[in-house]
Amino acid sequence: MPLSALTLNKNGTIKVPTSFSVPGWYNGDRSPGQKGSAVILGHVDNNHGPAVFFYLDKLKLGNRVDVTLADGRKLVFAVIGVRMYKKSKFPDQLVYGSRTYPALQLVTCGGIFDPSTGHYLSNIVVFTALIKS
Repeated sequence: MPLSALTLNKNGTIKVPTSFSVPGWYNGDRSPGQKGSAVILGHVDNNHGPAVFFYLDKLKLGNRVDVTLADGRKLVFAVIGVRMYKKSKFPDQLVYGSRTYPALQLVTCGGIFDPSTGHYLSNIVVFTALIKS
């Protein structure tokens, strides 16, 4: 599945993917497989049903996440943590911050849905580490 390229909003937050079926990679940081943190964001659902990261919160420790780079190289990451954070207390540094190893974080919305705003109140973050390149 291809990824869209995500940039920053004027307030410094990352733009969310425009498609509900295509996740986006924040291209202002590391590429998957490079030492440090790479981040891919995707929607959980919309008013038509499940989206690309609908089952993200079901991942368990040790599950594999396969990534194919634009040059055809295949990388394998292992899940090392799954956490939910309130959007008001999202740990930017933990998710986007420096790592001493190649890491990939996957982010989507989750938790309680607020129908008055049309948004979830939390984010699900899956933390992974590269195990095969």
